Amino acid sequence: MRTVSGADELLGLSQSIVRDSACPRPEKLLKLLDEGIVSLSSESADARPYASSGEPGGIVWISTPLVAIVPDLHARAALLSDLLASIVPTRPNSRIIDLILEGQLTLICLGDVFHTEGRLGAERWMRAARRIESTPGMAGVLSGEMEEEMGASLAALCLVITLKRELAGGFHCLKGNHDNGTNTNLDGDSAFFKFALEGAMGAEWLRLRYGEAIMRALRRYERLLPLVAAGNSFCASHAEPAFALGLGDLLEYRKRPDIVRALIWTANGEAEDESVQHTLSAILKPFIAEERGFWLSGHRPVDGTHALRARGRLVQIHNPERRQVAWIDNNPQAPKGLIDFYEIVGRKKALSLLETVALF
Repeated sequence: MRTVSGADELLGLSQSIVRDSACPRPEKLLKLLDEGIVSLSSESADARPYASSGEPGGIVWISTPLVAIVPDLHARAALLSDLLASIVPTRPNSRIIDLILEGQLTLICLGDVFHTEGRLGAERWMRAARRIESTPGMAGVLSGEMEEEMGASLAALCLVITLKRELAGGFHCLKGNHDNGTNTNLDGDSAFFKFALEGAMGAEWLRLRYGEAIMRALRRYERLLPLVAAGNSFCASHAEPAFALGLGDLLEYRKRPDIVRALIWTANGEAEDESVQHTLSAILKPFIAEERGFWLSGHRPVDGTHALRARGRLVQIHNPERRQVAWIDNNPQAPKGLIDFYEIVGRKKALSLLETVALF
């Protein structure tokens, strides 16, 4: 399905998505969603084992020597575009995109493509809510504030789908609780609100702006997103596993809304005791014999680069005020439990090391 010829063309395409301030035309968005559905439906069974239904299951296996993990995206298309163009500090002649295309690096996003967060996001959502209260009808929903907010969300979505189409197994976006554009309470999802009624406001804007066909395509796309990525010594998901899961559970996630919810909605303190440890053991046992596996998640905000939970086996990495990426050496012979945190300084600039964390 790849449509661009090389790294520079893909970087240019990603930058054009970021720079385009206008929301995509309905026909363009629908075409892109259809492409995203095809990309996710046709993933290699070696990388994403299939369920008994013949559809890709909920886990992707990561075999590249290097892995970069982006926390919750929250409408930050520029963060993702800048990361692709960033220079790898240990390889000054290589950009992130070069390593992906060479098969040396896999880029993983922990989901939550929609809805801005942080201080500026909160202020805009509250302004949009006040506009809806003061301006009845369609005009209140289709306001400048909502156009700006949802335009940012759609830019991030368009970039994520484009990268999946062009990079295939070199890029994965996992499902988060915000990846619920229709604001449904079905299939493990729940309607969302935080600063305002973001879920309901965004869904109504999408219906009025784009119509039901795009809403259906968006829902189908979101339900195809994987839930877990697993490497040689790590697993990653949007949220902490709420209870112990096995590989079979993840493959058959479409039949189990509780499994979807367990990996996208778990708040701090909600997980069953040792759910992370038991799930790591079930998934990583073929790769590591010793207790050296760890789990990365987003969902709950942290100060600094990370927070540790589950007796040090869960590493939360979502800081909405920081542009950071977690870097893992996925070589089987590499020391286990080391994570480098880098700041994304800017386009075509070298990543800046923030901290190296040794878990074991």
